[in-house]
Amino acid sequence: MLLQQNFIYPMNVGNLSSNSSSTTAATSSLSLVSRQFLSITNRLQFSLTIRKQTRHFLPRLFHRLTNLTSLNFSCYYYYGDLNKLLCEISHFPLKLTSLNLSNKYTFPSNGLRTFSQKITTLTSLICSKIVSLHNSDMFLIANCFPNLQMLDLSHCRNISEVGICHVLRKCCKIRHLDLTFCSKVKLLGLNFEVCKLESLNLSYTTVDDEALFVISKSCRGLVQLSVKGCYDVTKKGVKYVVENCTQLSGINLRHCSPMHPIVVVSMIHSSPSLRKIIAPGRYDFSFKERELLSRQGRLVC
Repeated sequence: MLLQQNFIYPMNVGNLSSNSSSTTAATSSLSLVSRQFLSITNRLQFSLTIRKQTRHFLPRLFHRLTNLTSLNFSCYYYYGDLNKLLCEISHFPLKLTSLNLSNKYTFPSNGLRTFSQKITTLTSLICSKIVSLHNSDMFLIANCFPNLQMLDLSHCRNISEVGICHVLRKCCKIRHLDLTFCSKVKLLGLNFEVCKLESLNLSYTTVDDEALFVISKSCRGLVQLSVKGCYDVTKKGVKYVVENCTQLSGINLRHCSPMHPIVVVSMIHSSPSLRKIIAPGRYDFSFKERELLSRQGRLVC
């Protein structure tokens, strides 16, 4: 009974006032901490993926996320609206360096043209799996974004080397180019120097030994090369690349024409910079060969 009586006594008014003040102070402190935390996280967010749900909140997001450098539209499937949206985004004072437009049926050429007039800092463009991408779009990309350093055109089956060569000629700062599954590309028309290109992915294209000879003469600064699934590439074409691209450190030959293990070993010995070779097939090297490769920091897989 004593416990029940103590429980029903009225609370002291002074204590109530004190508790209320403490609660208010604690809430204010928490609010201040939350604002500071949000301010920090906003400054640290550099990338934004745009979906249907975020479409109408973009002005508010751009106001908050002042350090954005990358926009990802790969999950935005409202094709007719993308041109309009890119035009709207161009009016915000953004310093974007990366744009992902992959997984689209149509290429937003009108929107990009307006976008490029206001935002001139773009260095990375991903256009993977755009069904309708053609050579005319390559000319637009080259004219709108001359400072590109990375361009991903993988799975764009309708572009040819005419468009690619125009981009490489105009965008002379390109370092990384992905042409995976671009079935019409061989780069035989590459009759000029592409001195900055370091990484070139030609997997599952129609590149052959003749094309590799042209590429090795024009792209001597290559560091990484993939010709995975290029069935017409033989030891002859690989030899061109190894001899002419003296900075090459990695090459992917998976599913190319079968090559004798001696060819792979000779590639390693003739290229001091070569560190990793993905061979056409699995090779069983002797213990001495593996020990030698390991001491030299070479990897064959």
